[in-house]
Amino acid sequence: MSAIPLKLHERAQVPLKIAHRQEQGKGLVGQLRRSGGQVPGVLYGHKQAPYAFKTDAHEFEQILSKGGQNSTITVEHEDGKESEGALIREIQYHKVRGHAMHLDLLRIDPSETLKAEVPLVTVGVPEGVRNGGGALQQTLTSIEVESVVSEMPAAVEIDITSLIIGDSLHVSDLLDQEPRITTDPVRTIVNILAPRLSTSDEEEGEEEAGEESGGEEESQE
Repeated sequence: MSAIPLKLHERAQVPLKIAHRQEQGKGLVGQLRRSGGQVPGVLYGHKQAPYAFKTDAHEFEQILSKGGQNSTITVEHEDGKESEGALIREIQYHKVRGHAMHLDLLRIDPSETLKAEVPLVTVGVPEGVRNGGGALQQTLTSIEVESVVSEMPAAVEIDITSLIIGDSLHVSDLLDQEPRITTDPVRTIVNILAPRLSTSDEEEGEEEAGEESGGEEESQE
């Protein structure tokens, strides 16, 4: 199997305005979303005290809809504090409605080295699916990368067009092109599976097997 084309997507710089949050406790924090249209969060890291904040829910949802979860966040403080760089570390979502309920931001220094999970995106229809009737099975949708923060990709894209039936792509197959990947090399990314027999084919096979066994019994008699 030849090398799979690999492409790195650069991280966008996205501003996020935040305000200091006085509200503490589950009840008061819950009211932020219901009555004030705010999402609560915590900014932490770099040996600084955690900073409780709130941000406009609508604006934050807009950021997420444009891929902001894999962007570098420029935190803009409404109280005039100096802006800070951050990454989105965790978002808690409402189990039913799906909107963001809480946000964790990690302070960063653009020159520091950090490990982060980034999306692993496949493009193209494999040869084994397009012309061989096979099925694509993708078992890995994100990958860990260790990189200087300013060079951390937003996503790793791989072109799987050339894969045929029986091919399996592993993390180890990407390391020559992107040695900063730290996910276990033996992990499987995709498999191209052989086509399954149709119902009629299966029934025909069963009938043939029955005829063969019946013939054997007659010959024994």
